[in-house]
Amino acid sequence: MKKLSLCVLSIVLFSTISFAQDYKEPDFKDARLATLKGDSISLSDYIGKHKFVLIDFWASWCGPCMREMPNVKAAYEKYKSRGLEIVGISLDRDKAAWEGAVKRVGITWPQATDYNAQGSKVANLYGVQYIPYIVVFDKNGKMVAKNLHGEKLLEKLEELMPAK
Repeated sequence: MKKLSLCVLSIVLFSTISFAQDYKEPDFKDARLATLKGDSISLSDYIGKHKFVLIDFWASWCGPCMREMPNVKAAYEKYKSRGLEIVGISLDRDKAAWEGAVKRVGITWPQATDYNAQGSKVANLYGVQYIPYIVVFDKNGKMVAKNLHGEKLLEKLEELMPAK
């Protein structure tokens, strides 16, 4: 009996560890956020609307986020015509710093925030513990990847949206 319990525990632990980067969840969690223009958007305005959606959690003060931004920008430029939409969710509290980073980097995709930084409700919905943090949804609104960066992100997007 002890051997069986140990075996089951090992399988559960192994499957949890191997589940980290590439998996499917049944749907997304919606949230309403403020934009730089003062309007509000919901994630449901984008997710499940017959496009692939990449949610990028980031902040202007985050060095790794700013280093990852060229990869996110390259992904947008390459895959937008294949049906990719990106929604950036800033964990900035300072609107001027956030807006400055958007302009400096040349971000053209939708940006939103709840101005709560580490207490961000939307970040908590998605289990974000550090940034940059990326979540990818398929055309039907199912989560298909998370926490991918650089080449791994581009490889996953190519798998999801191959050139025709």
